[in-house]
Amino acid sequence: MSPKTFEDMRQFIYDKSGIFFEKNKEYLLTNRLKKRMDNLKMNTFEEYLRYIKSVSGTKEMPKLFDAVTINETYFFRHINQINAFADAMVPEMLKRKRGINIWSAACSSGEEPYTLAIALMEKYGSNIPARILASDISNEILDKAKEGIYGEYSLKELTVDMKKKYFDNIGPGKYKIKDTVKKKCVFKNINITDDRQLRSVGKMDTIFCRNVLIYFDNAARQKVVNKFYHDILNPGGYLILGATESISRLKTEFKLCHFKMAIAYQKPL
Repeated sequence: MSPKTFEDMRQFIYDKSGIFFEKNKEYLLTNRLKKRMDNLKMNTFEEYLRYIKSVSGTKEMPKLFDAVTINETYFFRHINQINAFADAMVPEMLKRKRGINIWSAACSSGEEPYTLAIALMEKYGSNIPARILASDISNEILDKAKEGIYGEYSLKELTVDMKKKYFDNIGPGKYKIKDTVKKKCVFKNINITDDRQLRSVGKMDTIFCRNVLIYFDNAARQKVVNKFYHDILNPGGYLILGATESISRLKTEFKLCHFKMAIAYQKPL
């Protein structure tokens, strides 16, 4: 890929998704796009760039997003955050309202929203006081989430009893999430940098947006955080980022809250 094509390609991807590829990640972008080019029988990156910029290339956008997004997750990842959410944040919010709306804003293959459902079922039983919206920019990964089939790696943090309680073993090393958990989550394709799509989210009490903003530049981070704060989160609601992420360098009215071995950002009441 020529330097100019790389610049044009990463700018196009940034404009459409907010994902920004640094110069030292050119090899990663090249490898991921090469697979799409092979499928389309295209020989040059310039040809592929012209195609995705064309009207006929609109149908390629979901495939492009599938190619450039990174999906690595597992159940109860960063468990201290999950515990703080279920044991502290949720009870505090339920003092003000009968039920809460939760958004897993980059749900990948479903481990995060299903984890939230399981954590709440462990605390409140089958009738959890919450609605869970799960979204991602990738249609391919959303299909996997809706299917709900996982390998041993995804379940590595779960006890044998938890596996039996919430999954059906459908083969050697293969587990399917039970319908009692699956029906707690609604899946939807949403690009968190797209203002029109964000309007469809509605009001939320908690937003999980873990390990997503790290792929954005500061301008895109600021835009997304502003949208979360002003347009989506209810007063008293929480924004939960990845365990090593921070928005301390952004201009924001969020209040930093400390919990046992976890932090979150709250919109003041």
